[in-house]
Formats: sequence, C-alpha cells, structure tokens
Amino acid sequence: MTASPDSPPAMAQMSLPLALLVITTVLGVMMLAIIWSLRRCGLPGVRDWCNANLTATVALALFALRGMVPDLVSIVGANVALSWALAQFYIGAARFCGRAPRLGWLVSGVIGVAAGIVYWHYVSDQFYLRVAVVSMFHAPVCALIGMTLIRHRPRQWPSGRGGGHYLTAGLFALAAAAGHAARGVLSVLRVIEYANGLETQGLNVFFLTLGALVMPALTMSAVLMIHDAMVRRLEAIANTDALTGVLSRKAWEDLARRELTRAEAGGPAPSVLMVDIDRFKSVNDTWGHAAGDAVLQAFATVAEGHLRPGDQLGRMGGEEFVVLLPRATPVQAAAVAERIRAAAEASTLVEGVRYTLSAGVATWGRGDRLEQLTARADAALYRAKMTGRNRVQLDDSPRAHAERAPALA
Repeated sequence: MTASPDSPPAMAQMSLPLALLVITTVLGVMMLAIIWSLRRCGLPGVRDWCNANLTATVALALFALRGMVPDLVSIVGANVALSWALAQFYIGAARFCGRAPRLGWLVSGVIGVAAGIVYWHYVSDQFYLRVAVVSMFHAPVCALIGMTLIRHRPRQWPSGRGGGHYLTAGLFALAAAAGHAARGVLSVLRVIEYANGLETQGLNVFFLTLGALVMPALTMSAVLMIHDAMVRRLEAIANTDALTGVLSRKAWEDLARRELTRAEAGGPAPSVLMVDIDRFKSVNDTWGHAAGDAVLQAFATVAEGHLRPGDQLGRMGGEEFVVLLPRATPVQAAAVAERIRAAAEASTLVEGVRYTLSAGVATWGRGDRLEQLTARADAALYRAKMTGRNRVQLDDSPRAHAERAPALA
C-alpha cells in the first residue's frame, strides 16, 4: 500500500509512544530522586516505593530500547519489570497503612505475566493477548492499591486534617485499574488497533498515556502521604508529654481555648481540674527520681481511665496536671475528680510506693479567659493542699458563687 502525500511518515508515527516513554522515564527518575531522599524517614513502605520507582524506571528504559536490544530484554524483561514495580508499590502502600501485603499472590501473578508474554511472543505471536495478560495483572494490583489507601486512610488527625492525599491516590489507582481492565478486554476483542508493539492507533493512544502516567502519579501521591505522616509525627511529638503520654501544656491550652470559644458562642460551660501529686518531692527523695517518674506515669494511666469521653488530660509541668471537662457542672466535675483521687489513693506501685493527690475544680463563667479559669482552679487546689491534702476542693471565689447562685435558686 502506497502512502498518500499527506500521511505522516513512519518515524512520525513512531514518535508518540517513544516520546511518552522518554518523558515518563525522565519523570520516573525525578520521582525516584524525590522519594529516595525520604527513604530514611523511618516510615514503613517507603523503601518499597523507592524500589518500585527504580524498577519502573529500568522497565521504561527497556521499553524505549525496543528494536535495539533483544526482544527477551525489551519485551519480556520490560513487561515483567513493570509488573513487579507495580506490585512493589502495592507492597509499600500496604505496609505504609499498617497492613500485611499479599506477597504469594503477587509473585504468582508476575510469574504468570512472564509465562504469558513468553508463550504469546515466541510460541504463538499474539500481541493482543500479550497486552491482555499484562492488563489483567495490572488491573487487580491497581485496585488493591486503591482499596488499601481508601479503606485504611487516617480519618482525622489532631490538626484537623484527614487523609485527603490517601483518598486522591486511591481514587486514581481505582481509575487506573478500570483503565487496565478495559484495555485487556478490548484487546481480547480486538477493538484496539495495534500496528506493532510501538505504534499507536485509536484507543491505544489513550491507554498508553494512562499506563505511562500511573507510576509517576502514584509516586507523587506517595510523597504527599509521606509528608503528611511526618507532619503528623512531629505534631504528636509537640503535642504529647514525653514522660506520661498525655497532652503537653501548649496542646492542652489550645484545646481549652477552642472549648471556651464554643462556650462563649452559646455552648455548654466547661470545667477545669487542677491536680497536684501530694508531697511529690518526698517521693523523689525517698525512692529516687525513677520512682517519681513511675508515680507520674501511674497517675496519668489512672486519670485517663476515669475520665469521660471527650475530657482532655494535660501536664502543666512537674507533678501538676490539668483536666478539661467539656459540658460539666461543678458537681459533675467534682465527681470526676473524686473518682480519680480515690483510684490514686487505692493504687500501689512497685516496691510499695503509694501516693495521693489534691484537686481544685473551677467552672467557666461568661467572659472568663483561660488564664482566669485556671487561676480559680489553681486557687481551689491551693485550699485543698492547705486543708489537709488528698481531697477535692471546689472553686470558692465570688465569681463562682455568682455563677452558682441561679442554679442553686
């Protein structure tokens, strides 16, 4: 058949897939450099993602060498490498989300891809069936990636952010799975036209572009997920007291101020407990600082076990703790404090170390700033200390009497 004067030359027809392969290879190298720089972050799955990008980059380079190297390398080796790269990305996604990957299924699938390509290239040269074999492996692996990221994404983090990048990556992976499945089916039905392994016609242009973008797009999403996980880790470090595991002072004050803002806008009034371990210095002097640390940790465990859902425990410093109780009247707050006090008094640590605590209770009144509220709770705590310790004392300030008068009436 003679080409018409306005038909593109063969080299022009060859330029699109080759250009896609070259561009995707370069993009893969860039993504590899980015994710490689994050491999020491300590998060599970990141090294698997690095290996996936390295394998994919090698596979794309082998595809681009089609015709210049033996088919065993550019066809069999390239397709097997690309399939294993996608499998490695799934392994990384599963581990990143705290799941165990299905390694046996993946290895069997890659072996099946290799066997199918070898058979339908060397025994019976069927390009359509080679495409179908590869697509029928890529489709379920992409689906597994998508379902893993969507089902096991973090729902809500302390900063208020959810797993948006997980959701985006998961939806893209599911779209890629649908694209691979459609390509496999259409190849078997011979709806897609192939002139040869590197020429593109009709729908093949779309599917080739989609396949070329899968790994770079997933890797970019992985980088964003790693970034969010590292931010989450830093937030946890900043917001958590290292010894007891409760909220740090700053994190507790941020939560308390938000609660007071809601109360000022018409929400229910919160209460605050100021708690202090009685004679804590004598514990350190008698049994040593290790025993003192054990007392602080034991108190944190006891207190959290007797708080209501939504109550927030923080450490102000030393042996002093503070509790925010949303929607709590003075009587309700005092009841919570008394339960914690009684549980602490009844507990005994290793080597017979025992401790008691004192607590002061104050309830928010309209116009109160956090500093005023905690100051009233601290004054109540001081009175508990001065009247014998190991007790709970309600705020006895004129402001507290004014707030309680309507309720008492």
